[in-house]
Amino acid sequence: VMDFEFSPQQLAFVDEVEQFLDEHDDPDVFDVTRENMAQIVDTPARRAFMALLGEQGWLGITWPKEYGGKEGDGVYEHLLNEALARRGGPQIGKGVGIVGKTIIRHGSEKMKQEFLPKILRNEVEFAVGYSEPNAGSDAASMQLKATRDGDGWRLNGQKTWTTSAHFAEWYWVGARTDPDVAKHAGITLFLVPLDQPGITVKAIWTMGDERTNEVYLENVFVPGECVVGEVNRGFQ
Repeated sequence: VMDFEFSPQQLAFVDEVEQFLDEHDDPDVFDVTRENMAQIVDTPARRAFMALLGEQGWLGITWPKEYGGKEGDGVYEHLLNEALARRGGPQIGKGVGIVGKTIIRHGSEKMKQEFLPKILRNEVEFAVGYSEPNAGSDAASMQLKATRDGDGWRLNGQKTWTTSAHFAEWYWVGARTDPDVAKHAGITLFLVPLDQPGITVKAIWTMGDERTNEVYLENVFVPGECVVGEVNRGFQ
């Protein structure tokens, strides 16, 4: 018989989280009227709050111990995010998950040393660039072009719906490095500084008065060390 009840340890963790949130209740951090957009860490107050979560060791709950994590079960991450969401607070998301866990598994040693400690202290924000005007739910259709330039790459094209682009420092972006193979086979992941010359961020305002963005990349140079994992295996 499957037991779907939370364990005493898990319930104790929820109590600890709720007490912490009561102590740090702040209208600049928590806003249920923002609905789903409440989860993004887009203001100094929200960044400072997430740094406090980092000090608690709660950003790396599921990460391996060798990278500063606690090797806890994924359910703890969900319990934490549920408590944060209930109050309209920012949540642990792409830095810890998409970016951090992929770097742990596929990133270079240099990338691990540079990014993993910053993620656990919430000292860095990422934007994720998959969607394009003609590549939404079918991400493998992305056309942003990356062409070889010496030891690095030149990026040219457009992304859209990049919600965090106007406040993040780094762009986790997929680009087409080989246009002559099947669409899933020619994509590479890059980590690009958003203040790099040639990047233009333009606001798209939603009906709910929240901001997302279009991002234009014009001849943006990216060093080879900014490739995440293997060239042409970004989709995998």
